[in-house]
Amino acid sequence: MTTASAAALYAQALRSTVADPRRCTVPWGVCPEHGGTLKSRARATEGFDSWCTDFTCFNVWPYDRLDAACTEPATHTVQADDGDRYVVCDGHALAARAQITDGRVLPGLPT
Repeated sequence: MTTASAAALYAQALRSTVADPRRCTVPWGVCPEHGGTLKSRARATEGFDSWCTDFTCFNVWPYDRLDAACTEPATHTVQADDGDRYVVCDGHALAARAQITDGRVLPGLPT
């Protein structure tokens, strides 16, 4: 992902937090239990499937969850070093802890 596209996605997340502070604001899906472990494929007859690649997980979705906006409830706040913050679900909080270097993942929603 380029810096420009990451910045655009971050800006979208900030707008989404303002629009609905109870819903995860990340514009792509994750496994709600394992984070960034999804795979997705197109099927010739019925569209898409998505599944978690964690070998202990049996979650499967009959749609392209990876490329769809997350619909999980927000449970954590990602706070950037510059003070901006946005809300994420459990799965995105797991992924953020592993991937971000210039911010913090805090349990709970902003007050």
